[in-house]
Amino acid sequence: MLRLLLLALSFFSAGAFAQTPDWRTAAPPLPLTAPITPMTAAVSIGGTAWGPWRKLCREQWERLDRTPRRDCLNVAAVERDAPARATRIILAPEVLRGERLAVLRRDDGAVTSFTHEPPDAARDGALAPWRRHFESWSLTARRIQPGATFNLQVPDSPRGVTCRPEGLSRIGARQVLVAICAVELAGGLGNTGQEARIAMVGRIAIDVPTGMIVAQGYASRIETFRAGQSNGVVITAARNGLE
Repeated sequence: MLRLLLLALSFFSAGAFAQTPDWRTAAPPLPLTAPITPMTAAVSIGGTAWGPWRKLCREQWERLDRTPRRDCLNVAAVERDAPARATRIILAPEVLRGERLAVLRRDDGAVTSFTHEPPDAARDGALAPWRRHFESWSLTARRIQPGATFNLQVPDSPRGVTCRPEGLSRIGARQVLVAICAVELAGGLGNTGQEARIAMVGRIAIDVPTGMIVAQGYASRIETFRAGQSNGVVITAARNGLE
């Protein structure tokens, strides 16, 4: 939990910009191409390891009035491993020329390995942040009931995000399940003598055939305190997606 707070706070400086009237409106919209249709029955997601995507991207607004920081992994190759009922996905980070990563994702959504390509155990520890993010986008096969909440993991946090399904829609030719998600976290900031409270809210779009979260748009409200006195509130936003 505290690591998540420290990660979020590193994106901006205190007092960088004024709080909006409703901070939740800072959440970037999903790139839906059809209206959201309410669910009338349970929806089964997952069962296929991968789709047509060629890029995985993260965007972070350090200031809401500036261009977001963006980093992506390009999909260099997709190889089917039929005996393992899985797909091997080769990823190439845009900012690290020549670097290649190999992900093995099973048809049930489990990520069984995330390594360098070719294998290099001495360097695999550096992949931990990208692996955590990839796994947080990869849901295992399940049935989601109308109106029933479910949880998603948050990178670097022992507590997940609680989501409620909103309905079905589409992103291009793909059917997606749209859900509203939120979480609140609090804790001390190392040995600084400060505390922080963070609230995140937004929407996600889950690709029905694969269980991959193909789009996410979140807003975060973070307030820090020293000796019980508020240091002020800052708002940030993030957007993740498969392209």
